[in-house]
Amino acid sequence: MTPFDLTAQLMPVLAIMRAACGLDDSGGRQWAQIVLRHATRAGLVARGAFASGRLLGFCYGFPVDNDGRWEQQIRARMTAAGALDWLDGNAFELTELHVHPDHHGQGLGRRLLMTVLAATDLPRALLNARAEDSAARRLYRSLGFTDLTPPFHFGPGQPAYTVMGATLRAADRSPDQS
Repeated sequence: MTPFDLTAQLMPVLAIMRAACGLDDSGGRQWAQIVLRHATRAGLVARGAFASGRLLGFCYGFPVDNDGRWEQQIRARMTAAGALDWLDGNAFELTELHVHPDHHGQGLGRRLLMTVLAATDLPRALLNARAEDSAARRLYRSLGFTDLTPPFHFGPGQPAYTVMGATLRAADRSPDQS
């Protein structure tokens, strides 16, 4: 798992997101702007899985920023769930984790996620995931992430999501699975 520059790897990142999420060209353009904005966030940690110079998967995140768009979108939901303290500036936002479908089932997602979390000294990690049962949610749960909010929709026609969180062990910066 190698550190990499999101801006320099934008096209491979978008290709993986298109394949993994079924994005069309319009969605790809929208995500290009989001990824470029994320690339400027303070404390960014980005790791990629490469084979023969080709990006197979990636994961990135940064410290929670109460002025950030995602934090503002989830603030009311976190407040209603009694979990607002997770936005107190002592958490790492695991923003994106995607592996090209041709490489699913090889443990790349787990290794990418663990490598990114090991690079932060923050005591907790947050992410949002689709609310339905999926391989991603099973991975997060296996690493100690639990639901902090009930399912919600970011907007009309969007799938249901939930915010998940985990306390990170200081010794190795991995999620506490106790």
